[in-house]
Amino acid sequence: MANLQPKKEHVDVVIIGCGAGGGVTAKELGEAGLSVVVLEVGKRYNPTTDYRTDQRDFAVKWNIFQPDDPRRDHYTSGGGQDFYYWRVKGVGGSTLAFWAVTPRFHESDFRTRTEDGVGDDWPLTYEDLEPYYTKVEYELGVSGPSGAEGNPFDPPRSKPFPTPAHKISCPTRVLQRGAAKLGLHLVQSPLAIPTQNWGGRAACMRAGVCGLGCKVKAKSSIDVTYIPKAEATGRVEVRTYCQAREITVGDDRKVRSVVYFDAAGREHEITARAFVVAGNAVETPRLLLMSTSARFPDGLANSNGLVGKYFMDHLNLGMSAVFSEWLEPWKGPMAGGMLQDFYATNKRNSFARGWMTEVNNGYQWPQAVAVGESGWGVEHKRQMKRLVGHRLGLVTVGEQLPDIRNRVMLDPEQKDHLGLPVPRIINEPRDNDQAMLKAIKPHLQEVLSASGATEIALTEYGPGRSLHYMGSCRMGKDPRSSVVDPFCRTHDVPNLFIGDGSVFVTGAAVNPTLTIAALATRTSEHIAVAFKRGEL
Repeated sequence: MANLQPKKEHVDVVIIGCGAGGGVTAKELGEAGLSVVVLEVGKRYNPTTDYRTDQRDFAVKWNIFQPDDPRRDHYTSGGGQDFYYWRVKGVGGSTLAFWAVTPRFHESDFRTRTEDGVGDDWPLTYEDLEPYYTKVEYELGVSGPSGAEGNPFDPPRSKPFPTPAHKISCPTRVLQRGAAKLGLHLVQSPLAIPTQNWGGRAACMRAGVCGLGCKVKAKSSIDVTYIPKAEATGRVEVRTYCQAREITVGDDRKVRSVVYFDAAGREHEITARAFVVAGNAVETPRLLLMSTSARFPDGLANSNGLVGKYFMDHLNLGMSAVFSEWLEPWKGPMAGGMLQDFYATNKRNSFARGWMTEVNNGYQWPQAVAVGESGWGVEHKRQMKRLVGHRLGLVTVGEQLPDIRNRVMLDPEQKDHLGLPVPRIINEPRDNDQAMLKAIKPHLQEVLSASGATEIALTEYGPGRSLHYMGSCRMGKDPRSSVVDPFCRTHDVPNLFIGDGSVFVTGAAVNPTLTIAALATRTSEHIAVAFKRGEL
């Protein structure tokens, strides 16, 4: 710390990370009257100028979210299988590139130990979180089906979706035909993409490029929803290109400051009364494990050794299929619909819990298909004619059970561009996961065959490819078996909170973003009350 800047700064709250957890927390705390600084390691993207989706070559030059220096995002894998770790660092986090699928957890997801004898129960219930789900949905303008078109497996809601569901795409219509033959229920997914003007933003124009960044700001990523409201309070400052390297602790066992690098590699220190770590389920335990001290020699908030443990991914297995009919999969949102018939535990199965199946309309533009196919000349043209506009995909979000062997740690040798230890990730499908993956394959094939597919191809499972990372700083009432309490306050450090998916006790079988944001909203409310009471 030889070049540490001498100037000290002090605010009410420092938040590390500006995604679905940190960005939501910043807005809620700013509106509650607290001064907030958000440290974000990535840049601030300008949708109008940075996203290339209006260019002719957008489908082959689309990876705008990669860092300038690839060493920034370096990681290693442990265990018997390589882990694919992908994320977006920037104001908005991975919501910049997510497909905006925002279903809620089901009631049973919070009590898997009680109902199914696996995993662990959460220290809160669906009913506890339901008001916060609703609040987030109305901030984002989530669109979703209702009535006869609704999802029969949805948990109870206090209010309907803010905006109507998107029009069913042609690929989804074709797959609904097959699902109906099998007695299954394929419905439009709830999407954080309003179908009506919402919050000063225009409705979706159905361009079908959601994962590449939404140029017209219709997709409700955190940077165009929560962050403008946070900054409008005049109490929230977002600092980009700021990499936290250590959280320091005082003699009173409270966090005193965050030491971070700026864009030029200079170190700074900022103090506050409360701190929220909201990197993600990999970056948050990484920072805590880097923050060692005499009081916490094994990492901050890690007196029980559980920081980084019980890391979860979703079981992501996919199949693509070719149809004789013209599908135009690029029209409408990239996420086409979902099926939850296999979501709950079925006692006839050899495994507990289940999965959700999603329609994948993405990356079927002519240029993207052309680059992905081998061959040349006449043969390549034949392939293009066969595939373009005729191919779609199905993919699953399977519930991986928490396992203490799946974990995030610090690599003992590898460093990033700033000389910090990179994360080392171990995540392998265990017995229950393997049995579920085995059952998923015939299910996907059956739906595609019933829908009229002429060719079916399997994409093999690979850990990490769901892009949904959870666990690693789990929630619980008992300090011996969890890292944070039911309000996401760490048991060890009274002014340190965690605001991302690392607090998940179980992963459910739905995309996690909405639940991350709902938990962050609930935690923010708790922090604001604690400030008013003088507890922070």
